Amino acid sequence: MSLDAPAGQGGFGELREGVLAQARIVLALTMREIHVRYARENIGFLWIVGEPILFCFGVIAIRSFLPFFPREQHGMSLVGFVMTGYMPFLLFRHMMSRGIHCVRDNHNVLYHRRIRIIDLFLARMILEAAGTIIAFAGGCALFTATGLMEPPQDLLLLYAGWAYAIWFCAALAIAVGAASEISTLVERLYNPFSYLSLPVSGAFYMVNWLPTEWQNYALWIPLVHFFEMIRGGYFGEAVTARYDIGYITAVCLGLTIAALALVSYIRKRVAVA
Repeated sequence: MSLDAPAGQGGFGELREGVLAQARIVLALTMREIHVRYARENIGFLWIVGEPILFCFGVIAIRSFLPFFPREQHGMSLVGFVMTGYMPFLLFRHMMSRGIHCVRDNHNVLYHRRIRIIDLFLARMILEAAGTIIAFAGGCALFTATGLMEPPQDLLLLYAGWAYAIWFCAALAIAVGAASEISTLVERLYNPFSYLSLPVSGAFYMVNWLPTEWQNYALWIPLVHFFEMIRGGYFGEAVTARYDIGYITAVCLGLTIAALALVSYIRKRVAVA
């Protein structure tokens, strides 16, 4: 930094450099995660995108051949219903599973002084989010081109829904991942929790489809809100989306604070030397 820099520039410049340096560390850890997880596979890092696409295509194919499944769900095509339901839920499950034992799996890199525990979590969360978003965008583009889906109607709401999905899932995954370093009970409870979350998450229904007396109870489930936003953004006026921005924001903030507190706590317990 120049000695004759204007007053007040030094602090901002140092903060900017610190943020950029940490961003480079997270990017390097993300590339390392890709290499460790996929480099020796047949198509390498393309599995990041290919895995969720294959899963969704499989579900669509199975449901298309079952005669008792309607080809349209309350104004949504079967393909659109599956894509806007399973993709966000895959994000939830994959982030949660990658959060478990994240520190234990990457313990050796903590010998580097600049790498922090939160960087390990962020690298995995970024990788899962990028893979799911690319898979969703690619799948929707393909199905739209073949006439099986309509183009999205409200991009702003769709982007907001995905942003809240990533925020909520990442914050919860980091909190659960940090807690798994404290107690093995967390790992044992994760699988039943993830399976039990599927029927209530909003992946298979919209709040407006439920009986009136159940709708307010459904809106207490945080996952429901970003599912509603994603479907409301994609299908527009064809569906009635019910969500509360204030509620999901408060939940995400609370989870973020809890996650950072747990990461700070385990940082004191992890022995690097």
